[in-house]
Amino acid sequence: MTKKVIGKLRPSQLLHYHGPGAIVDLLEDSVMITAADEWKIPRGNRYRETRLENMLKIDYVNLISEEEDRIQVSSCPFPKWRICPSCGMMDPYARKNCFYCNKNEGKEVRLYAARFILVCESGHISDFPWIEWVHKGQQCSSGKPVLKYESQGSAGSLSDIIVQCVKCKRRNTLAKIMKEEELAKIVPQCTGERPWLGDKEVCTEKMKTTLRSASNIYTPSITSVLSIPLTSSNTDDLAFNVEQKRDVIKNLLANMPTEELRQTTICGALNISSSLYDKVMIYYNNEEIVTYDSIRKQEWSTLVLGDVDDRDRTGFLGKKMEIHPGLERYFKSIVRIERLREVRVLNGFSRLQYPDPFFEQPQKAISIMKDKQNWLPGVLVHGEGIFFELNPQKIYEWESKNIVKEQTLKIILKYNKMREELGYNERDLTSRDILIHTFSHMIIKEFAAHSGYATTSLRERLYCGSDMMGVLIYTASSDSEGSLGGLIELAKPENLYPIFLRALERFEFCSSDPHCSDGDFDLQTSISGAACHACAYVSETSCEWNNHLLDRRTVMPLLGFEEMAFFEI
Repeated sequence: MTKKVIGKLRPSQLLHYHGPGAIVDLLEDSVMITAADEWKIPRGNRYRETRLENMLKIDYVNLISEEEDRIQVSSCPFPKWRICPSCGMMDPYARKNCFYCNKNEGKEVRLYAARFILVCESGHISDFPWIEWVHKGQQCSSGKPVLKYESQGSAGSLSDIIVQCVKCKRRNTLAKIMKEEELAKIVPQCTGERPWLGDKEVCTEKMKTTLRSASNIYTPSITSVLSIPLTSSNTDDLAFNVEQKRDVIKNLLANMPTEELRQTTICGALNISSSLYDKVMIYYNNEEIVTYDSIRKQEWSTLVLGDVDDRDRTGFLGKKMEIHPGLERYFKSIVRIERLREVRVLNGFSRLQYPDPFFEQPQKAISIMKDKQNWLPGVLVHGEGIFFELNPQKIYEWESKNIVKEQTLKIILKYNKMREELGYNERDLTSRDILIHTFSHMIIKEFAAHSGYATTSLRERLYCGSDMMGVLIYTASSDSEGSLGGLIELAKPENLYPIFLRALERFEFCSSDPHCSDGDFDLQTSISGAACHACAYVSETSCEWNNHLLDRRTVMPLLGFEEMAFFEI
Protein backbone atom coordinates (compact mmCIF):
# COMPACT_ATOMS: atom_id res chain seq x y z
CA MET A 1 0.00 0.00 0.00
CA THR A 2 1.47 3.35 -1.09
CA LYS A 3 1.36 6.02 1.58
CA LYS A 4 0.47 9.58 0.69
CA VAL A 5 3.14 12.26 1.00
CA ILE A 6 1.65 15.15 2.98
CA GLY A 7 4.70 17.34 3.53
CA LYS A 8 8.48 17.66 3.78
CA LEU A 9 10.86 18.33 6.67
CA ARG A 10 14.53 19.24 6.61
CA PRO A 11 16.98 17.03 8.57
CA SER A 12 17.57 19.79 11.14
CA GLN A 13 13.82 20.14 11.68
CA LEU A 14 13.44 16.40 12.15
CA LEU A 15 16.26 16.29 14.68
CA HIS A 16 15.56 19.44 16.73
CA TYR A 17 11.85 20.22 16.48
CA HIS A 18 9.82 17.50 14.81
CA GLY A 19 11.20 14.14 15.92
CA PRO A 20 9.13 11.12 17.03
CA GLY A 21 6.44 12.27 19.47
CA ALA A 22 6.37 15.86 18.22
CA ILE A 23 3.29 17.55 16.76
CA VAL A 24 3.81 19.04 13.30
CA ASP A 25 1.47 21.55 11.69
CA LEU A 26 1.55 20.89 7.96
CA LEU A 27 -0.40 22.71 5.29
CA GLU A 28 -2.85 19.84 4.95
CA ASP A 29 -3.01 18.41 8.44
CA SER A 30 -1.84 18.35 12.05
CA VAL A 31 0.17 15.17 12.62
CA MET A 32 2.50 13.50 15.10
CA ILE A 33 5.77 11.98 13.86
CA THR A 34 5.82 8.26 14.65
CA ALA A 35 8.60 5.98 15.91
CA ALA A 36 12.02 6.21 14.24
CA ASP A 37 12.16 2.45 13.61
CA GLU A 38 9.18 2.88 11.26
CA TRP A 39 11.09 5.32 9.07
CA LYS A 40 12.63 4.16 5.81
CA ILE A 41 16.33 5.05 5.84
CA PRO A 42 18.78 3.73 3.19
CA ARG A 43 21.20 1.10 4.47
CA GLY A 44 24.10 3.16 3.15
CA ASN A 45 23.35 5.91 5.68
CA ARG A 46 24.92 3.99 8.56
CA TYR A 47 27.72 5.93 10.24
CA ARG A 48 30.19 4.86 12.91
CA GLU A 49 31.31 7.14 15.77
CA THR A 50 32.96 5.23 18.61
CA ARG A 51 32.37 7.69 21.45
CA LEU A 52 28.67 8.07 20.67
CA GLU A 53 28.29 4.31 20.35
CA ASN A 54 29.95 3.75 23.74
CA MET A 55 27.90 6.39 25.52
CA LEU A 56 24.51 5.55 24.03
CA LYS A 57 25.09 1.77 23.81
CA ILE A 58 24.34 1.55 20.08
CA ASP A 59 26.10 -0.08 17.13
CA TYR A 60 25.81 2.78 14.64
CA VAL A 61 24.06 6.04 13.75
CA ASN A 62 21.50 6.20 10.94
CA LEU A 63 22.06 9.51 9.17
CA ILE A 64 18.97 11.41 8.07
CA SER A 65 21.11 14.15 6.51
CA GLU A 66 22.30 11.91 3.67
CA GLU A 67 20.18 10.89 0.64
CA GLU A 68 17.28 12.90 2.01
CA ASP A 69 15.03 12.20 -1.00
CA ARG A 70 15.06 8.46 -0.21
CA ILE A 71 14.15 8.87 3.47
CA GLN A 72 10.49 8.39 4.35
CA VAL A 73 9.16 9.49 7.75
CA SER A 74 5.76 8.24 8.87
CA SER A 75 3.16 10.12 10.91
CA CYS A 76 -0.32 9.81 12.36
CA PRO A 77 -3.11 12.43 12.70
CA PHE A 78 -3.02 14.23 16.05
CA PRO A 79 -5.08 15.49 17.71
CA LYS A 80 -8.06 13.59 16.33
CA TRP A 81 -10.61 16.18 17.44
CA ARG A 82 -11.22 18.73 14.68
CA ILE A 83 -13.39 21.85 14.53
CA CYS A 84 -15.24 23.39 11.58
CA PRO A 85 -14.51 27.13 11.18
CA SER A 86 -17.86 27.60 9.39
CA CYS A 87 -20.52 25.82 11.46
CA GLY A 88 -18.49 25.08 14.62
CA MET A 89 -19.29 21.35 14.67
CA MET A 90 -16.63 19.14 16.24
CA ASP A 91 -15.39 15.89 14.71
CA PRO A 92 -13.55 13.19 16.74
CA TYR A 93 -12.41 11.15 13.71
CA ALA A 94 -9.61 13.37 12.29
CA ARG A 95 -11.54 14.01 9.10
CA LYS A 96 -10.15 16.56 6.66
CA ASN A 97 -13.48 18.21 5.74
CA CYS A 98 -16.65 19.02 7.67
CA PHE A 99 -19.27 16.28 7.37
CA TYR A 100 -22.12 18.60 8.39
CA CYS A 101 -21.33 21.44 5.98
CA ASN A 102 -21.10 18.92 3.15
CA LYS A 103 -24.37 17.25 4.17
CA ASN A 104 -26.42 20.39 4.81
CA GLU A 105 -24.98 22.90 2.37
CA GLY A 106 -23.05 20.77 -0.10
CA LYS A 107 -19.75 22.61 0.41
CA GLU A 108 -16.28 21.43 1.34
CA VAL A 109 -14.94 23.16 4.46
CA ARG A 110 -11.49 22.21 5.80
CA LEU A 111 -11.45 21.38 9.52
CA TYR A 112 -8.74 22.62 11.88
CA ALA A 113 -7.18 20.77 14.82
CA ALA A 114 -8.45 21.44 18.36
CA ARG A 115 -6.24 23.80 20.36
CA PHE A 116 -6.07 21.86 23.64
CA ILE A 117 -4.51 18.49 24.46
CA LEU A 118 -3.45 16.52 27.57
CA VAL A 119 0.15 15.65 28.49
CA CYS A 120 2.05 14.21 31.44
CA GLU A 121 5.71 14.44 32.44
CA SER A 122 6.26 10.77 31.58
CA GLY A 123 5.65 11.66 27.94
CA HIS A 124 2.10 10.44 27.46
CA ILE A 125 -0.15 12.60 25.35
CA SER A 126 -3.79 12.40 24.31
CA ASP A 127 -6.75 14.35 22.97
CA PHE A 128 -8.57 16.60 25.39
CA PRO A 129 -11.70 14.76 26.72
CA TRP A 130 -14.23 17.12 25.13
CA ILE A 131 -17.25 14.89 25.65
CA GLU A 132 -16.48 14.37 29.36
CA TRP A 133 -15.77 18.09 29.78
CA VAL A 134 -19.13 19.13 28.35
CA HIS A 135 -21.07 16.53 30.34
CA LYS A 136 -18.90 17.01 33.46
CA GLY A 137 -18.06 13.34 33.71
CA GLN A 138 -21.62 12.08 33.20
CA GLN A 139 -23.14 10.16 30.32
CA CYS A 140 -24.97 11.96 27.52
CA SER A 141 -28.72 11.33 27.84
CA SER A 142 -28.96 10.71 24.07
CA GLY A 143 -26.23 8.08 24.14
CA LYS A 144 -24.64 9.61 21.04
CA PRO A 145 -23.07 12.98 21.92
CA VAL A 146 -22.38 15.47 19.14
CA LEU A 147 -20.44 18.60 20.07
CA LYS A 148 -20.41 22.15 18.78
CA TYR A 149 -17.72 24.78 19.42
CA GLU A 150 -19.04 28.33 19.75
CA SER A 151 -17.50 31.69 20.57
CA GLN A 152 -19.64 34.29 22.30
CA GLY A 153 -18.59 37.83 23.15
CA SER A 154 -15.86 39.97 21.66
CA ALA A 155 -13.09 39.60 24.28
CA GLY A 156 -11.77 36.33 22.85
CA SER A 157 -11.10 34.92 26.33
CA LEU A 158 -11.56 31.27 27.26
CA SER A 159 -14.71 32.13 29.21
CA ASP A 160 -16.28 33.35 25.94
CA ILE A 161 -15.81 29.94 24.31
CA ILE A 162 -18.60 27.42 24.86
CA VAL A 163 -18.73 23.77 23.86
CA GLN A 164 -22.24 22.36 23.67
CA CYS A 165 -23.72 18.95 23.03
CA VAL A 166 -26.36 19.45 20.35
CA LYS A 167 -28.11 16.21 21.39
CA CYS A 168 -28.70 16.76 25.12
CA LYS A 169 -28.04 20.54 25.22
CA ARG A 170 -25.44 20.21 28.00
CA ARG A 171 -22.73 22.89 27.75
CA ASN A 172 -19.58 24.11 29.42
CA THR A 173 -17.21 27.04 28.92
CA LEU A 174 -13.43 26.79 28.64
CA ALA A 175 -12.88 29.23 31.52
CA LYS A 176 -11.40 26.55 33.80
CA ILE A 177 -9.89 24.29 31.14
CA MET A 178 -6.31 24.93 32.33
CA LYS A 179 -7.05 24.21 36.01
CA GLU A 180 -5.65 20.85 37.12
CA GLU A 181 -8.29 20.32 39.81
CA GLU A 182 -11.07 20.63 37.22
CA LEU A 183 -9.37 18.18 34.88
CA ALA A 184 -8.82 15.70 37.72
CA LYS A 185 -12.60 15.39 38.14
CA ILE A 186 -12.96 13.78 34.71
CA VAL A 187 -9.41 12.40 34.15
CA PRO A 188 -8.14 11.30 37.59
CA GLN A 189 -4.91 9.82 36.23
CA CYS A 190 -2.89 9.62 33.03
CA THR A 191 -4.37 7.80 30.05
CA GLY A 192 -0.96 6.31 29.22
CA GLU A 193 -1.37 6.93 25.49
CA ARG A 194 1.69 7.04 23.25
CA PRO A 195 0.37 7.83 19.75
CA TRP A 196 3.86 7.99 18.20
CA LEU A 197 4.39 4.36 19.24
CA GLY A 198 0.78 3.29 18.69
CA ASP A 199 0.26 1.85 22.19
CA LYS A 200 -0.79 2.57 25.78
CA GLU A 201 0.78 1.80 29.13
CA VAL A 202 -0.18 2.16 32.78
CA CYS A 203 0.80 5.53 34.26
CA THR A 204 -0.13 7.05 37.62
CA GLU A 205 0.96 10.61 36.78
CA LYS A 206 -1.52 13.49 36.69
CA MET A 207 -2.22 14.93 33.26
CA LYS A 208 -2.14 18.62 32.42
CA THR A 209 -4.04 20.62 29.86
CA THR A 210 -1.82 22.51 27.46
CA LEU A 211 -1.92 24.17 24.09
CA ARG A 212 -1.14 21.97 21.12
CA SER A 213 1.51 24.46 20.00
CA ALA A 214 3.19 24.91 23.41
CA SER A 215 6.99 24.77 23.16
CA ASN A 216 7.43 22.63 26.29
CA ILE A 217 5.48 19.59 25.09
CA TYR A 218 8.47 18.43 23.06
CA THR A 219 12.13 19.00 23.93
CA PRO A 220 14.62 16.75 22.10
CA SER A 221 17.51 15.09 23.93
CA ILE A 222 20.46 15.44 21.56
CA THR A 223 23.97 14.10 22.09
CA SER A 224 26.79 15.37 19.89
CA VAL A 225 30.52 14.88 19.39
CA LEU A 226 33.03 16.48 17.07
CA SER A 227 34.50 14.12 14.51
CA ILE A 228 38.13 15.06 15.13
CA PRO A 229 41.40 13.15 15.66
CA LEU A 230 41.76 12.33 19.34
CA THR A 231 45.06 13.03 21.04
CA SER A 232 46.41 12.22 24.46
CA SER A 233 45.86 14.47 27.46
CA ASN A 234 46.84 14.31 31.12
CA THR A 235 43.44 12.85 31.97
CA ASP A 236 43.15 10.10 29.37
CA ASP A 237 46.69 8.89 28.51
CA LEU A 238 45.78 5.28 29.15
CA ALA A 239 42.65 5.39 26.98
CA PHE A 240 44.67 7.01 24.21
CA ASN A 241 47.45 4.39 24.39
CA VAL A 242 44.92 1.54 24.33
CA GLU A 243 43.25 3.02 21.25
CA GLN A 244 46.61 3.49 19.51
CA LYS A 245 47.71 -0.11 20.19
CA ARG A 246 44.35 -1.82 19.75
CA ASP A 247 45.69 -4.20 17.08
CA VAL A 248 48.66 -5.21 19.26
CA ILE A 249 46.34 -5.97 22.21
CA LYS A 250 44.02 -7.97 19.95
CA ASN A 251 46.94 -10.09 18.72
CA LEU A 252 48.26 -10.73 22.23
CA LEU A 253 44.82 -11.73 23.51
CA ALA A 254 44.52 -14.27 20.70
CA ASN A 255 47.97 -15.81 21.16
CA MET A 256 48.59 -15.80 24.91
CA PRO A 257 47.25 -19.07 26.44
CA THR A 258 46.71 -17.90 30.03
CA GLU A 259 45.19 -14.81 31.64
CA GLU A 260 48.34 -14.22 33.68
CA LEU A 261 50.49 -14.23 30.56
CA ARG A 262 48.08 -11.88 28.80
CA GLN A 263 48.26 -9.46 31.70
CA THR A 264 52.08 -9.46 31.74
CA THR A 265 52.60 -9.09 27.97
CA ILE A 266 49.84 -6.50 27.36
CA CYS A 267 50.98 -4.26 30.23
CA GLY A 268 54.55 -4.68 29.03
CA ALA A 269 53.59 -3.63 25.51
CA LEU A 270 51.90 -0.51 26.92
CA ASN A 271 54.80 0.12 29.33
CA ILE A 272 52.47 0.35 32.33
CA SER A 273 52.06 -1.37 35.68
CA SER A 274 50.28 -4.75 35.63
CA SER A 275 47.86 -3.34 38.23
CA LEU A 276 46.24 -1.32 35.41
CA TYR A 277 45.36 -4.42 33.38
CA ASP A 278 41.67 -4.41 34.36
CA LYS A 279 41.36 -0.77 33.34
CA VAL A 280 43.09 -1.52 30.03
CA MET A 281 40.51 -4.21 29.27
CA ILE A 282 37.66 -1.83 30.13
CA TYR A 283 38.99 0.65 27.58
CA TYR A 284 39.70 -2.09 25.05
CA ASN A 285 36.17 -3.50 25.32
CA ASN A 286 34.70 0.02 25.04
CA GLU A 287 33.13 -0.26 28.49
CA GLU A 288 34.46 3.04 29.80
CA ILE A 289 31.88 5.54 31.03
CA VAL A 290 31.72 8.36 28.52
CA THR A 291 30.49 11.61 30.06
CA TYR A 292 29.93 15.22 29.08
CA ASP A 293 33.30 16.13 30.62
CA SER A 294 35.30 13.26 29.13
CA ILE A 295 34.09 14.07 25.60
CA ARG A 296 35.03 17.73 26.01
CA LYS A 297 38.48 16.91 27.41
CA GLN A 298 39.28 14.69 24.44
CA GLU A 299 38.20 17.38 21.99
CA TRP A 300 40.06 20.08 23.93
CA SER A 301 43.33 18.14 23.72
CA THR A 302 43.13 18.25 19.93
CA LEU A 303 41.87 21.81 19.52
CA VAL A 304 44.64 23.39 21.62
CA LEU A 305 47.28 21.84 19.35
CA GLY A 306 46.34 24.38 16.70
CA ASP A 307 47.84 23.02 13.48
CA VAL A 308 46.14 19.66 12.85
CA ASP A 309 45.53 18.13 9.42
CA ASP A 310 43.38 14.98 9.48
CA ARG A 311 41.39 15.52 6.28
CA ASP A 312 41.92 11.96 5.06
CA ARG A 313 40.34 10.31 8.11
CA THR A 314 38.02 12.65 10.01
CA GLY A 315 37.98 15.60 7.62
CA PHE A 316 39.38 17.90 10.32
CA LEU A 317 41.70 20.77 9.41
CA GLY A 318 42.86 23.34 11.97
CA LYS A 319 45.32 26.21 11.62
CA LYS A 320 46.70 28.28 14.48
CA MET A 321 46.29 32.01 13.82
CA GLU A 322 48.40 34.98 14.76
CA ILE A 323 46.82 36.97 17.60
CA HIS A 324 46.33 40.71 17.23
CA PRO A 325 48.45 42.70 19.75
CA GLY A 326 45.27 44.14 21.24
CA LEU A 327 44.02 40.62 22.08
CA GLU A 328 47.23 38.94 23.26
CA ARG A 329 46.60 39.52 26.96
CA TYR A 330 43.14 37.93 26.75
CA PHE A 331 43.73 34.88 24.52
CA LYS A 332 46.39 32.19 24.63
CA SER A 333 45.55 30.89 21.15
CA ILE A 334 43.03 31.35 18.34
CA VAL A 335 42.58 28.48 15.89
CA ARG A 336 40.86 28.62 12.52
CA ILE A 337 38.99 25.35 11.93
CA GLU A 338 38.73 25.22 8.14
CA ARG A 339 37.01 21.85 8.02
CA LEU A 340 34.89 20.34 10.75
CA ARG A 341 32.36 17.55 11.13
CA GLU A 342 29.96 17.08 14.02
CA VAL A 343 27.67 14.13 14.62
CA ARG A 344 24.40 14.82 16.44
CA VAL A 345 22.16 12.02 17.59
CA LEU A 346 18.54 12.14 18.76
CA ASN A 347 18.31 9.70 21.68
CA GLY A 348 14.88 10.69 23.02
CA PHE A 349 12.85 13.65 24.22
CA SER A 350 11.08 15.08 27.25
CA ARG A 351 7.74 16.74 27.93
CA LEU A 352 7.04 19.66 30.28
CA GLN A 353 10.68 19.82 31.39
CA TYR A 354 14.07 20.40 29.81
CA PRO A 355 16.86 17.79 29.76
CA ASP A 356 20.02 18.43 31.73
CA PRO A 357 22.66 20.14 29.51
CA PHE A 358 25.42 18.77 31.81
CA PHE A 359 24.78 15.06 31.53
CA GLU A 360 27.13 13.00 33.69
CA GLN A 361 25.69 9.82 32.21
CA PRO A 362 23.34 8.91 29.35
CA GLN A 363 20.09 10.64 30.15
CA LYS A 364 16.85 8.81 30.68
CA ALA A 365 14.68 10.11 27.88
CA ILE A 366 11.30 9.15 26.45
CA SER A 367 11.73 6.45 23.83
CA ILE A 368 11.58 7.27 20.13
CA MET A 369 11.56 3.59 19.13
CA LYS A 370 8.61 1.22 19.05
CA ASP A 371 10.94 -1.76 19.51
CA LYS A 372 14.45 -1.60 20.96
CA GLN A 373 17.00 -1.00 18.21
CA ASN A 374 20.80 -0.96 17.98
CA TRP A 375 20.86 2.45 16.29
CA LEU A 376 19.61 6.01 16.63
CA PRO A 377 18.86 8.70 14.04
CA GLY A 378 21.36 11.52 13.62
CA VAL A 379 22.79 14.15 11.32
CA LEU A 380 26.30 14.89 10.14
CA VAL A 381 27.21 18.59 10.14
CA HIS A 382 29.84 19.86 7.71
CA GLY A 383 31.16 23.27 8.55
CA GLU A 384 33.87 25.56 9.82
CA GLY A 385 34.67 27.34 13.04
CA ILE A 386 36.94 29.48 15.18
CA PHE A 387 38.34 28.21 18.48
CA PHE A 388 39.25 30.66 21.27
CA GLU A 389 41.51 29.60 24.14
CA LEU A 390 41.48 32.23 26.88
CA ASN A 391 44.63 33.24 28.73
CA PRO A 392 44.71 31.22 32.00
CA GLN A 393 46.81 33.79 33.87
CA LYS A 394 44.39 36.57 33.00
CA ILE A 395 41.49 34.31 34.08
CA TYR A 396 43.11 33.55 37.45
CA GLU A 397 43.76 37.25 38.05
CA TRP A 398 40.17 38.19 37.14
CA GLU A 399 38.36 35.54 39.17
CA SER A 400 40.37 36.38 42.30
CA LYS A 401 38.48 39.70 42.61
CA ASN A 402 35.97 39.73 45.45
CA ILE A 403 33.24 41.42 43.44
CA VAL A 404 33.52 38.75 40.76
CA LYS A 405 33.23 35.97 43.33
CA GLU A 406 30.28 37.58 45.11
CA GLN A 407 28.20 38.41 42.04
CA THR A 408 28.78 35.19 40.09
CA LEU A 409 28.17 33.06 43.19
CA LYS A 410 24.61 34.41 43.33
CA ILE A 411 23.98 33.19 39.78
CA ILE A 412 25.58 29.80 40.42
CA LEU A 413 23.58 29.22 43.62
CA LYS A 414 20.36 30.10 41.84
CA TYR A 415 21.23 27.75 38.97
CA ASN A 416 22.02 24.83 41.27
CA LYS A 417 18.80 25.46 43.17
CA MET A 418 16.90 25.14 39.91
CA ARG A 419 18.78 21.91 39.14
CA GLU A 420 17.82 20.54 42.56
CA GLU A 421 14.15 21.33 41.90
CA LEU A 422 14.37 19.49 38.59
CA GLY A 423 15.98 16.45 40.22
CA TYR A 424 19.47 16.97 38.76
CA ASN A 425 22.77 16.78 40.63
CA GLU A 426 24.47 19.97 41.74
CA ARG A 427 27.02 21.22 39.22
CA ASP A 428 30.42 22.51 40.32
CA LEU A 429 30.50 25.82 38.43
CA THR A 430 32.90 28.76 38.64
CA SER A 431 33.04 32.40 37.64
CA ARG A 432 35.00 31.55 34.50
CA ASP A 433 32.12 29.40 33.22
CA ILE A 434 29.82 32.43 33.20
CA LEU A 435 32.54 34.55 31.57
CA ILE A 436 33.24 32.04 28.79
CA HIS A 437 29.54 31.51 28.10
CA THR A 438 28.82 35.24 27.95
CA PHE A 439 31.81 35.85 25.67
CA SER A 440 30.51 33.08 23.40
CA HIS A 441 27.11 34.74 23.00
CA MET A 442 28.71 38.12 22.50
CA ILE A 443 30.92 36.92 19.65
CA ILE A 444 28.17 34.79 18.04
CA LYS A 445 25.95 37.84 17.68
CA GLU A 446 28.72 39.87 16.06
CA PHE A 447 29.93 37.02 13.84
CA ALA A 448 26.40 36.72 12.46
CA ALA A 449 26.58 40.31 11.23
CA HIS A 450 29.82 39.73 9.30
CA SER A 451 30.06 36.04 8.33
CA GLY A 452 27.01 35.60 6.10
CA TYR A 453 25.54 33.07 8.54
CA ALA A 454 22.46 33.80 10.66
CA THR A 455 22.77 33.40 14.43
CA THR A 456 20.64 30.25 14.16
CA SER A 457 23.32 28.70 11.92
CA LEU A 458 26.11 29.38 14.40
CA ARG A 459 26.62 27.24 17.46
CA GLU A 460 28.78 27.28 20.58
CA ARG A 461 30.76 24.43 22.08
CA LEU A 462 31.95 25.35 25.55
CA TYR A 463 35.10 24.00 27.16
CA CYS A 464 34.98 24.85 30.86
CA GLY A 465 36.86 23.14 33.66
CA SER A 466 39.96 23.26 35.82
CA ASP A 467 42.21 22.91 32.77
CA MET A 468 39.83 24.01 30.00
CA MET A 469 39.06 27.66 29.28
CA GLY A 470 37.76 28.20 25.79
CA VAL A 471 34.94 28.05 23.28
CA LEU A 472 34.47 26.87 19.72
CA ILE A 473 32.10 28.88 17.51
CA TYR A 474 31.18 26.92 14.40
CA THR A 475 28.58 26.55 11.69
CA ALA A 476 25.66 24.46 12.81
CA SER A 477 23.62 23.87 9.67
CA SER A 478 23.11 20.19 8.86
CA ASP A 479 21.37 21.05 5.59
CA SER A 480 24.50 22.28 3.77
CA GLU A 481 27.16 20.14 2.18
CA GLY A 482 30.04 22.22 3.49
CA SER A 483 31.20 25.60 4.65
CA LEU A 484 30.91 28.92 2.86
CA GLY A 485 34.20 30.25 4.21
CA GLY A 486 32.61 33.38 5.66
CA LEU A 487 33.28 32.45 9.29
CA ILE A 488 36.92 31.36 9.13
CA GLU A 489 37.77 34.49 7.18
CA LEU A 490 36.96 36.45 10.34
CA ALA A 491 39.79 34.66 12.23
CA LYS A 492 42.41 36.83 10.54
CA PRO A 493 43.85 39.33 13.06
CA GLU A 494 42.96 42.38 10.96
CA ASN A 495 39.33 41.18 10.75
CA LEU A 496 38.86 39.74 14.23
CA TYR A 497 40.08 42.70 16.29
CA PRO A 498 37.56 45.30 15.02
CA ILE A 499 34.79 42.70 15.26
CA PHE A 500 35.78 42.01 18.87
CA LEU A 501 35.64 45.73 19.70
CA ARG A 502 32.21 46.15 18.09
CA ALA A 503 30.94 43.09 20.00
CA LEU A 504 32.02 44.64 23.29
CA GLU A 505 30.42 47.96 22.40
CA ARG A 506 27.12 46.22 21.60
CA PHE A 507 27.14 44.54 25.02
CA GLU A 508 27.63 47.84 26.79
CA PHE A 509 24.00 48.81 26.25
CA CYS A 510 20.69 46.97 26.26
CA SER A 511 17.23 48.31 25.37
CA SER A 512 16.05 46.91 28.73
CA ASP A 513 18.57 48.89 30.74
CA PRO A 514 18.64 49.87 33.57
CA HIS A 515 16.47 46.90 34.53
CA CYS A 516 18.77 44.46 32.73
CA SER A 517 22.12 45.79 33.97
CA ASP A 518 21.22 47.30 37.33
CA GLY A 519 18.23 45.33 38.58
CA ASP A 520 17.87 43.28 41.73
CA PHE A 521 19.21 40.01 40.33
CA ASP A 522 18.15 38.04 43.40
CA LEU A 523 14.50 38.72 42.55
CA GLN A 524 14.71 37.94 38.83
CA THR A 525 13.35 34.65 37.51
CA SER A 526 16.12 34.13 34.94
CA ILE A 527 19.22 32.14 35.90
CA SER A 528 21.54 34.92 34.78
CA GLY A 529 22.86 38.31 35.81
CA ALA A 530 22.79 41.24 33.39
CA ALA A 531 21.40 39.33 30.41
CA CYS A 532 18.05 39.17 28.61
CA HIS A 533 16.41 38.55 25.23
CA ALA A 534 17.27 42.08 24.10
CA CYS A 535 21.03 41.70 24.55
CA ALA A 536 22.67 38.35 25.38
CA TYR A 537 20.25 35.54 24.53
CA VAL A 538 20.62 33.55 21.30
CA SER A 539 18.44 30.87 19.72
CA GLU A 540 17.94 27.56 21.56
CA THR A 541 19.78 25.64 18.83
CA SER A 542 22.86 27.85 19.23
CA CYS A 543 23.17 27.79 23.03
CA GLU A 544 24.31 24.73 24.99
CA TRP A 545 23.10 25.93 28.39
CA ASN A 546 19.53 27.03 27.60
CA ASN A 547 20.44 30.74 27.84
CA HIS A 548 21.34 30.36 31.52
CA LEU A 549 24.57 31.43 33.27
CA LEU A 550 25.04 34.70 31.36
CA ASP A 551 26.15 38.09 32.64
CA ARG A 552 27.22 41.10 30.54
CA ARG A 553 29.00 42.52 33.58
CA THR A 554 31.71 39.83 33.23
CA VAL A 555 32.80 41.01 29.78
CA MET A 556 32.03 44.75 29.73
CA PRO A 557 32.37 47.48 32.41
CA LEU A 558 28.80 48.42 33.32
CA LEU A 559 27.76 51.21 35.64
CA GLY A 560 28.33 50.21 39.25
CA PHE A 561 30.12 46.96 38.32
CA GLU A 562 33.19 48.27 36.46
CA GLU A 563 35.57 45.98 38.38
CA MET A 564 33.73 42.85 37.22
CA ALA A 565 34.74 43.20 33.55
CA PHE A 566 37.32 40.78 32.15
CA PHE A 567 37.95 42.81 29.00
CA GLU A 568 39.15 46.38 29.04
CA ILE A 569 38.71 48.76 26.14
